[in-house]
Amino acid sequence: MADKVASLGEAVRRIGDGSTVALGGNTIHRSPCAAIAEMIRQGKKGLTLVKTAGAYDVDVLCGTGVADAVLAAYVGFENFGLAPRFRRAVESGRVKLYEHT
Repeated sequence: MADKVASLGEAVRRIGDGSTVALGGNTIHRSPCAAIAEMIRQGKKGLTLVKTAGAYDVDVLCGTGVADAVLAAYVGFENFGLAPRFRRAVESGRVKLYEHT
């Protein structure tokens, strides 16, 4: 049986530009922050993000140009309002939003 254990860097390298990536966690809780940072570090581009309700993870991926599209019900910081980088990216047309409540 092949070894299926990979470092975070190797796992993220397997994500091709233009891929669809589902992110775990909900709003500001349990987001995959190390994986998000690694996607940015590796310069991923054109990703479509799928998330129930995003916050920092979706916001920073939109703000750094990694994401081209987002499928989510909500992206914000709960009582602090909408995620600013995400909002600017969607309003400018750089990121396509597919809202699904």
